[in-house]
This record gives sequence, C-alpha cells and structure tokens, in this order.
Amino acid sequence: MTFSVRFSSHEPCNIPESYQSLSSNIVEREILSKSIDADAVVVGAGITGSTLAIHLAESGKSVVQLEAKVPGWGGSGRAFGSVVPCHKNLEPAIIRHYGERRGTRVIDAFAQGPALVADLLKRHNIDAAFDSGGWALGAHTKGFEKTLQKRAEYWQARGADVEYFEAQKFSELIGSNYYRAGIVDKRALSINPLAYARGLFEAAHKIGVSQYTNSPAVKLEQREFGKWQVETHHGKVGCQNIYICTNAYTKGIWPGLEKGFIPVRGWGATTSKIDADLLADILPENHFITDTRQLWSGIRKLPSGQMHLGIGGPAVCMNGKADLRTASKRLKEVYPSLKSIEWEESWSGWIAVATDQFPRILRLDSGVWAAQGYSGRGLAMATLLGKELSLCDAESNLESVILPVEKPPRIPFHKLAPFAAAMLLRWYAFTDYLGAQNR
Repeated sequence: MTFSVRFSSHEPCNIPESYQSLSSNIVEREILSKSIDADAVVVGAGITGSTLAIHLAESGKSVVQLEAKVPGWGGSGRAFGSVVPCHKNLEPAIIRHYGERRGTRVIDAFAQGPALVADLLKRHNIDAAFDSGGWALGAHTKGFEKTLQKRAEYWQARGADVEYFEAQKFSELIGSNYYRAGIVDKRALSINPLAYARGLFEAAHKIGVSQYTNSPAVKLEQREFGKWQVETHHGKVGCQNIYICTNAYTKGIWPGLEKGFIPVRGWGATTSKIDADLLADILPENHFITDTRQLWSGIRKLPSGQMHLGIGGPAVCMNGKADLRTASKRLKEVYPSLKSIEWEESWSGWIAVATDQFPRILRLDSGVWAAQGYSGRGLAMATLLGKELSLCDAESNLESVILPVEKPPRIPFHKLAPFAAAMLLRWYAFTDYLGAQNR
C-alpha cells in the first residue's frame, strides 16, 4: 500500500526568539538525498521523536530520523516550559479511564515524568533547566481549596514532595496575595523547551542516529510484509518500523491520523526585561505558577530577567495574534506591582487535544506507530511516550507498554471539531469569569 503526503506546516510564526537566545544548540543536518536502509525511521525531531531515537539506538537498532524543518520547530520548541509530574485529569479520573491496575501504573509513570527529563538532561549534558522552586498551583476560588488539599494529601501519602499552603504562606512563597490557597510540588522542573528538544536531537546524533533536516516524509509505502519505505523529496529509507512523532503537526502524514485529535492553538509571550528590584519580589523562590482556572497556562521568570506568560483561551484574537491587552490584565491581577508592562515577543503553536484529554500510543499498521494527544502537557508526556514507543515493534510484547496500544481514533464530524472547541473555550472563559466574580 502507498500513502501520498501533502506536507503542510500551517505554522504562523517562527520559533520564539527568547528561547533561541537561551539555547546554544542550533542543529541542522544535511537533506536526505540518497537511498538508505535502517531498522527504524523516526518522523519528527521534537521531544518525542528524539527521545525515541535515543532509546532505539541504545537498544542496538539502526535509526534514521527525518525532520521536515529543524529540531523543535513544532510544539516542542514553543511550549511553556513546565515539566509536571501529573496529568491534567485528576487521579480518580485516570483510574476510571484505564481501570485500577493500568490506571495506577499510568499515574506512577506520569509522576516520573520530571525525573525522566532530569535524567536525560544529566546523562547527555543538556543545558536546558532553569533554577526553580518547583510548581506552584493556586486555588483561584474558595471552591478549589479543598480540591488542592486532597490532591496534596494523595501525593504525600505516596511519598511525594508536595505541600499544601493556606493563603498567607502561599502568598509569601509566590509574592502575590491573589490566591486563596495553593500547593507546591517540588518534583516539577522549569526548562527551556527548545534547548531541551535540540539537546535531545544532538544526543541522538552522538550515539549514532542518522539525522536529516528539511527532509519531510512525503510518502510511506509498504514494499513487502514487514518492510516499509519512507520517501522524502530527494531520498528514500527502507525500514521495518516507522514511528510518527509529529503530534499536532500530523496532517497528511498518515490518512486520517489528524482526525483523532482537535488542533488548538496555544500562545506564549515574554515581557521586556523588568527592573531587578521589582522582579526580586515576584516569584522570589523561582516557582512557576499555574492555577485552577480552565484557561490559564502559567507565569514564570526567565534567566534573562523577563516574565514569561502562557496564554490560554480568550487571550487570542481572530487575526492570529495574541491579545496582549488581555495578557497584561491577567498578569497585573496576580502581580499588581507590574504597573506598566511592555511585551517583547509573542508566539503560537499547535496543541493536539484529545476529546478525553488522554494521550495515546497508536498502531497504524504492522510496523507503523504513532503517539499523539498530549493536550497541553507535552514536555513530560512527550519524554515518557518517546521512551514507551521504543518498546513497540512487530515482535514486542505490547503489554509492557504503559499505555494501551490502540487503533487510531476518529472524532465524528471532525471538520466541525474546531468550531466545537471554540465554543468549549468560550464556555471555559465564562465559567472562569463567574469564578472570578465569586472569589
């Protein structure tokens, strides 16, 4: 069988300059212009693809990695940079979704996400981690105080370094009295996601992965049973296994694969450099903040002396640019001392949102695999699923894989999905507004 591909970037802007200025790795390889063979082809050079390539190579396989542009171009190089040890869904929801046995394994695996990232940073000498006091999660209304307290108790019972704080102590920790209470999770990391993606790509190269940039996969062809061929514009790779690691940048690579998720645009922005005396009172212990609102991505300080804001939901305009006026308002709500905010840069990237917000490992055909649906928690998730994908081949025992290996899902009436997502975002914005009025 043959699948032709019309590869399209559909990306509105370049990789964030603020991330590039903090990353020393600018990695490009030659364009694939010959016919070669390998045990495995990894399509994509984001965090999932490069983590996978590392693990495949370490297991003794010959690996070719193809990137349509440059490493970290997609969601990996545009993320907020928080590496958290849990899923968006609460632990009881995970158990209901997967069942008690697998659900517990999944919770434990998600909890190891930051440790997996930290191990890769250390083993491969990747300079991407920022000094951080961990993850501060704030309760923006009274109703969420009990929710956060129960979550802290859950993780404390499992030995995790997580602590619940009442309003006054939490305010001291983050330099803001905006929240009713909060928890601090010391397991979490704050990183430069672009430097991390590029560092993984370089690490894969050093252990023998054959890499080609500006070499999009344009055709996948099954030559014979157990043997595939991946074509680029100028070359070909014969292999036994293909791993599609493109997440929200998947359109056209495999028929219908993009119909298993909803593409949602995520946003980020950085301020101009802030006066050091003023900045010292904001996040004094270098935590990064998210909160219990549906549409709020986070706040953190960068080593450059800038504030970095993840923008969600209504803080976007229809013209494809971030609504920085709304972003300023949000930032000032939490930190009123920032009386005047000048924005230096804003950017966007695509997020693959599953309808149930659970990630998936997919078997597309014999020897063809994919991972997708990180739903905005991609840094730890991408690292974990890159590792787990390395366990998937035609002869492996798939029961050892943390997530169930599934057939590709199809969202009914997928063409209407973006409109449904827009309506859902509006509903989230409305509930967040009501919550803010009843703090």
